[in-house]
Amino acid sequence: MKIVAKVSGEKPELVKVLGQHEIKAKLVKGGVVVELPERDRENWNDPQTFDVPAEVNGATLFIDVAEEGGGMTNTGSGTVVCGLSGKALRPYYVPKGYCNADHAYFSVPGSVITITGYRRDDNVTIREHKIVREGNMARIDTEVLWEGELEFLPNLYGRYREAAEAAHRKGNCYHCRCVHYAAN
Repeated sequence: MKIVAKVSGEKPELVKVLGQHEIKAKLVKGGVVVELPERDRENWNDPQTFDVPAEVNGATLFIDVAEEGGGMTNTGSGTVVCGLSGKALRPYYVPKGYCNADHAYFSVPGSVITITGYRRDDNVTIREHKIVREGNMARIDTEVLWEGELEFLPNLYGRYREAAEAAHRKGNCYHCRCVHYAAN
């Protein structure tokens, strides 16, 4: 998971300037996508923190996240991505299906939900990821909303049932090579 900034307007000079600072940026139709550099973490439990270059101040920040994983012989897990309403999102890229790898890439402004299902049991974990911006720094804060057996999913999180069922299927999909929860 990472944060990208999307700058309006095709600006090749911006790509060049950022490249001189070893910041990955690319021209896309109608704008520039900038991969924010991640700061080193002192502790694995610390939130992911990214530098926001002055050149992209005012740009919209997006969480880049992937549907990933699948079942293996005795273990495994699969993670799907959905919006805060539980609806399937449209991926911006679906690579060739490699076993238990990243199967779809999403770029979502502000906040996103990931749901992980585990092989050989009915447990799922629902997490909300939010971008928090503080000056020239941004981070992804993650909160576990709920975890437990799928059949006991509370009504409060009922909007995530379809995505949770897809995560459960993905976690049990032996050597998964496909997308389980995405809009067309």
